[in-house]
Formats: sequence, structure tokens, C-alpha cells
Amino acid sequence: MTSLRRLARPLLASVFIVDGWDAMRNPERHAEKLEPVAKPLKAASEKVSGLPEDTVTLAKISGAISVGAGVLLATGRAPRLAAGILALVAVPLTVLNRPTTGTPEERRAARSALLRNLGLLGGLIIAASDREGEPSLGWKRRNAKEHRAELAEVKSDMRSRVKAAKAA
Repeated sequence: MTSLRRLARPLLASVFIVDGWDAMRNPERHAEKLEPVAKPLKAASEKVSGLPEDTVTLAKISGAISVGAGVLLATGRAPRLAAGILALVAVPLTVLNRPTTGTPEERRAARSALLRNLGLLGGLIIAASDREGEPSLGWKRRNAKEHRAELAEVKSDMRSRVKAAKAA
């Protein structure tokens, strides 16, 4: 891992770890932000067992996921998976916290928070796609396919040279 990644990953993850920890310790405050999904959540929890029934529990679960994935990202363990999970958690929260009503100052603050969250989401997307300089499996497969004929030709040429050398 390069020193740039060693520095950037914990910086990116710190926001999610701190916010997730706060959501687990003070779920009521975070549950207020989740009120728009309270009715659909209640209806879905009646049909699907295991889903939380209230926004307080959802806030705690979301916080725990954020802390866990944030720690994984910060420590460099499964960083692509962790960044993907954090991005999946961040998208609905960003949509729920978008500026809608209030005083002009409240809307300005909400808009600033929205843009900050979108920036963090962009960083997570980059982190989720970072292969640390390694090519993708798709590229490796296509490259091997493209050079298979050349490699077979070189291999057969080497065999014929070895046979000629043995015969001589």
C-alpha cells in the first residue's frame, strides 16, 4: 500500500466512524433524520422478518455498519468492499438530508452538507474501484486471450529448436 493510500483511507473513513459511533450512542437524534422512511419501514418490517420496525433501531444498525466498514477501510482490510458498503449506506442518508425547507440559512447549511456528503460519496466510489495498480480480472482474461496464439507459436518454436538441438 502506498503512503498516499495509507494516509487517505483513514482520513476518508474517519467521518463515517465518528458519525456511526454517534448514531449508535445517540440514535434518537439520528432517527429524526430517518422520519421520512418511518411508514415504509414499518410496512416493510411487517412483511419481511428481521427488518427493524422503528427508525431508532435503523439508526443504530446504520451506525454499526458505518463503524465496522469505516474501520475496515481505515485499516486497509477489504478496502474496496468497505468503501462500497459505506457508499451504499451514504446514498440514502444523503438523499434524506437534502435541503428542502427552512430559513435561507438553514437551506444554505443543508446544501453545504449535501455537497460535502456528495464529495465523500465520490471519494468512496474512487476507493471502491481502486485496485492499487493491479489490472482487473477482466483485463487479465482479455490480455491472455489476445496473446494466447502468440504464446502457442513461441512455445511450438521452442519445442522445434529443442528437438533440433537434441538431434544435432
